[in-house]
Amino acid sequence: MNHNTAKITALACAPALAICFALSAAPTPARAQQPQSAAVAAAPASPVAAAFEKRVREYANMREAIEEKTGELPDSATPEQIEAHKAKFQTAVRAARARAVPGQLFTRDVAAHIRSVIAAEYKGRDRVELRKSVAEAETKGVPLRVNYPYPESKELLEMPANLLQKLPTLPKQVKYRFVGRNLLLVDRENGLIVDYMTNALP
Repeated sequence: MNHNTAKITALACAPALAICFALSAAPTPARAQQPQSAAVAAAPASPVAAAFEKRVREYANMREAIEEKTGELPDSATPEQIEAHKAKFQTAVRAARARAVPGQLFTRDVAAHIRSVIAAEYKGRDRVELRKSVAEAETKGVPLRVNYPYPESKELLEMPANLLQKLPTLPKQVKYRFVGRNLLLVDRENGLIVDYMTNALP
């Protein structure tokens, strides 16, 4: 091989050699760069919270079946028709839950769990502010009675978003509401008090 041929061969091989060196110097992909969280399994839900969520879903399924039988309102329904439909819906649900009693969904262990969640989430000044906002809400006169409607004239105090993330998850048909230091489960559409627990606020 003459000098010129050797030079041309060396030049032709240079890019390939550069690629080889680059690949050998590059870090091993994927494994070293995976986030640690991907290897950590999600914490299992509390058995107490899971049992509560199951009971609430059973209520939601029951009232959905009743609502279907009640029939749909026309798009052009008048206020009178809407009120009549709501009253019919309430009556049917109350009849289906004629034997409902306080603590049927908020069992003793669930109530204790929820109290501990709220106490852990709200401490010091945060707890004082929560108590103040609940105390100032226009909820005086709301009956603590299962199967009774939440008065439309009373304020529906919104639950803090950070607390909702910690409390057991509810289906869309039901919502939590504070009334004084008590915590209620209220049906979103028919307004009935599904259950309640006392002394929820620490």
